[in-house]
Amino acid sequence: MRPVNLPAEPLFFRPIYKETIWGGTALRTRFKRPLAPGRTVGESWETASLGADQSMVAQGPLAGVTLGRLVAEAGDALLGNIETFGKFPLLCKIIDARDRLSVQVHPGDAQARESGWGEFGKTECWYVVDAKEDARIVVGFKKDVTREGISRAIETASLHEILNIMPVKSGDVLFIPAGTVHAIMEGTLLYEIQETSDTTLRLYDWGRVDAAGKPRPLHVRDALTVIDPLARDHRPIAPVVVKESGCRHSYLIACRYFALEQYSFPRDQEVHLPAKQSFGVLTVINGTIRLSYPAGRVEVPSGTTVVLPAILRDVRVTGTAGADLLLSSVPDLQQEIIAPLRRRGVPDQSIAQLGGFPERNDLLIFLK
Repeated sequence: MRPVNLPAEPLFFRPIYKETIWGGTALRTRFKRPLAPGRTVGESWETASLGADQSMVAQGPLAGVTLGRLVAEAGDALLGNIETFGKFPLLCKIIDARDRLSVQVHPGDAQARESGWGEFGKTECWYVVDAKEDARIVVGFKKDVTREGISRAIETASLHEILNIMPVKSGDVLFIPAGTVHAIMEGTLLYEIQETSDTTLRLYDWGRVDAAGKPRPLHVRDALTVIDPLARDHRPIAPVVVKESGCRHSYLIACRYFALEQYSFPRDQEVHLPAKQSFGVLTVINGTIRLSYPAGRVEVPSGTTVVLPAILRDVRVTGTAGADLLLSSVPDLQQEIIAPLRRRGVPDQSIAQLGGFPERNDLLIFLK
């Protein structure tokens, strides 16, 4: 097997599809994925390097090479100047919830390592791509509770009475730190960025059973050891929007694990993507874009994800009118989020909101 020679160009990967009892058909109808009409897919893992779930390069000289092998052999050329413990640190998904998901919680990094659940915990964020008119979502609790109170509510099938169930709409961004109880509800299509972990501790499944008539297993005891029982301010993140060459550039969220940005094109326009300390994961959610870089150019249609390796420092995006893309990275919070926004005159209070509620806000230490 020849060693990987990573080119300085975008990498396309084959999605990994997860069929679920709550999944829908939006990946076929909304994003034109080549899926059979009767197939209900809940999740498309766009960038995955987690055990046997390995994204594979879809085209070019590296076709068939796994993301895990790229990390092992290309190292800094792919990942950039970040510490990843030899792993690709972000798992990016498109989630199509035709029905509600279970109420669940995820551990933090230290909790995951202490319990043998892997190197990473699972802090995540959601960008609402589409939502039905009355769509809702579960994030946290209405008021402070105790673990004993949570346990009683599960036993009496009344957990929903203490959950914070809030309306959502297209374009909303929600921050879900590890320890936050949450559930995606029916009628939502989400783009999710998370740490590379699949540790899900299920608290409550609405009395649902699988195709064999059996309930899915719960993990109440473990979940209660990692859950945050306090009410937090879980409102959608207020984006910070700047204009760049006629393009609408929105900073959506920023924490130690990931940053998420959006570029929206009201008309045909070209914009230069600033170089990052890490790789970038770019997903087109509307329209078509063209990426231009020193070695060539390529078109990226709606519903397609590409990875921009760290060695690819010069990328220009040309978007057609109505195009939207999401770009995630592992940020240098000071240099890539705070400094450029301050230069544009954005007040610190607005920048701070990108980090979520104060108790878990990674930006605040830099804004003092």
